[in-house]
Amino acid sequence: MTAADPAAPPAAPAGRSNTLLLGQLSFLSGTAQEMVYPLIPTFVVVALGSSPAVLGGIEGSLAFGVTVARLFSARLLDRGFSPRRLLNISYIASLVSRPLLALAPSVAAVGALRVVDGLGKGGKDAPKDTLVALDAGAARAGRAFGLLRALDTAGSVAGPAIAGLLLLLLGHGERSLRIVFALAAVPAIAGLLTLRQVRDAPPASRRAVGEPRPPLPRAFKVLLVAAVVFGLANSSDTLLLLRAQSAGLSAAGLAFAYALVNLVYAALAVPFGVLSDRVGRRPLLFVAWGTYVLVYAGFAAVGGPLPLVGLFAAYGVYYAAGEGVVKAWIADLVPADRRGAAYGLYAAAAGLLVLPASVLAGVLWDRVGPSWAFGVGAATAAAALAIVALSPSLRAAGRQ
Repeated sequence: MTAADPAAPPAAPAGRSNTLLLGQLSFLSGTAQEMVYPLIPTFVVVALGSSPAVLGGIEGSLAFGVTVARLFSARLLDRGFSPRRLLNISYIASLVSRPLLALAPSVAAVGALRVVDGLGKGGKDAPKDTLVALDAGAARAGRAFGLLRALDTAGSVAGPAIAGLLLLLLGHGERSLRIVFALAAVPAIAGLLTLRQVRDAPPASRRAVGEPRPPLPRAFKVLLVAAVVFGLANSSDTLLLLRAQSAGLSAAGLAFAYALVNLVYAALAVPFGVLSDRVGRRPLLFVAWGTYVLVYAGFAAVGGPLPLVGLFAAYGVYYAAGEGVVKAWIADLVPADRRGAAYGLYAAAAGLLVLPASVLAGVLWDRVGPSWAFGVGAATAAAALAIVALSPSLRAAGRQ
């Protein structure tokens, strides 16, 4: 087996579990990320004078970078690489790329920085999920992942709220957007200090190079297929924000709307996770993906700013019922020494088609209107939901 990491820090103080430490790290990183994310549509389309199709391409390219990093990190973890070391590399990539948007001279530069951010974002997912699953154990996985998602999303509430307040003070011009991007470095650096306290996975939970690897369970493979189909529906959230902007929301309004998504997400992630520990993961996935279908259908039909409040709140329900619950379901399905690979493969499958989905949605928007872009997304998500509903292996696994 792989030797222990000699650079690993000492055990965290009493009461500071890896889940809580990683949640704190996710809060700070989420704050930095979401100070930037809801402002990208305005920056690219308005300040830099580009188009929705280009915006979809940029954010789809970020998603492609996320997918590549997820696959690569899954392979490394399956071969015994240190999860904590992967977290270090990934967070540094995001730390560098986000504030540098303040200096981006062109749309091409924005695209390159977003890809680097995507590599950092994707690289951290599998190692972080592996550490949380080991810390929690199967009986409390739903609660642990719900707590992680709640803290992560609390940062995603704080980030847009801070960005919105800064824009109210500084104005809504290009210079103000760049200042907000630069200030995103502050919580990101604080997150790196928290990362130093995280404990690495014990060597016994890692698999050595050349050691036989048992096949992943059939139910997990079916879940991957469903995730790929859902990924085709799941275009970048920046298109939702652009739709809201076209309906009359200001840049500050967009930041607060996205804060509402994350506020609902943070409030419901733990209750949904605990519920999944009691009733199973599959019913909660129905809630998540079913809500997504309804939200996208709503964005296809929306004509003014008022209905957007309810739609953004419902979008938070989708995230709360889906993200942590699926991670907990994978912990149920997959042996501990293959979870790194499983989490990386699932995350890659979930993001594999975001690039074509985002480009397709942008092209549909440009040629036939936003209603078609969101209507096609709703129909495709419904197809993914049908796979989960009709699969005997997932039906049986959902009762575990």
